[in-house]
Amino acid sequence: MSTASLPGTGPVTVPGTTLSVHALGTGPPLLLVHGGGEDASMLADQAASLAAAGFHVITYDRRGTGGSGRDDWPGSGANQHADDAAALLGTLGHRRAVVVGVSSGALIALDLAVRHPALVEHVVAWEPPALGLLPDAAAQGDDVMAPVQAHLAAHPGDYVGAQAILLSAILDFPVEVDDPAFAPARANAEPMIRDEPTIALVHLDPAELRAMPSTVVVGTSPNDVVAAAVRALTEITGREPVTVDADHEVYLSDPAVLTDVVRVAAGRVMERQVGS
Repeated sequence: MSTASLPGTGPVTVPGTTLSVHALGTGPPLLLVHGGGEDASMLADQAASLAAAGFHVITYDRRGTGGSGRDDWPGSGANQHADDAAALLGTLGHRRAVVVGVSSGALIALDLAVRHPALVEHVVAWEPPALGLLPDAAAQGDDVMAPVQAHLAAHPGDYVGAQAILLSAILDFPVEVDDPAFAPARANAEPMIRDEPTIALVHLDPAELRAMPSTVVVGTSPNDVVAAAVRALTEITGREPVTVDADHEVYLSDPAVLTDVVRVAAGRVMERQVGS
């Protein structure tokens, strides 16, 4: 099926701005939320994999990123993006959806379920850097961003250089500004630097986290923030994370890994849809 024929492909107006949206596949609705330094085009292979598994997959450029608008942006971090996602689902006529978020997109997915629980069937959160759940959140955030802000002070407007510094901290290995592996991310350097720090500090209410149907997924070598955040989520919800043999960006390199987890986590959703 051509994506051009699917509802939701193209610009979709939500309160305050317009989002660039792509839809693929048929079946239960699944909203796929990209992480920092990314846009919907970078998740095209992951979206195709999920569509092949039987979902109607909706991806979009978050406000401030790619082809979406920058009105009133950056705003309230994850809260703004969660409200955008809720408005998008409502505009497309989806009353409940599986929501899959990767990296900081996982925080938006969780916040969407907290703020708009009636719209979310199940959250699959891949390596959420939930700094706001940690007791020393502000200090850790300052530590991560200090070299980034120092670089921008010395080189105003050099978001690509600042992004390389931030990616090096997130991925735990040096990232060069001209590394071809990160060429797509460089197009999104400014939104990553301006938006991600606030997203990472989102407040997620423990009672709401316990109540929501969710699956947290983590690779075998998460960075310190992700590892601590996953431990905190496990303590809050009482649900053990799913661990897979993968690195942080497996959704870009091997989409089948995350699709397999989503298929199991959302299996009951698929069964209800088939039986209805």
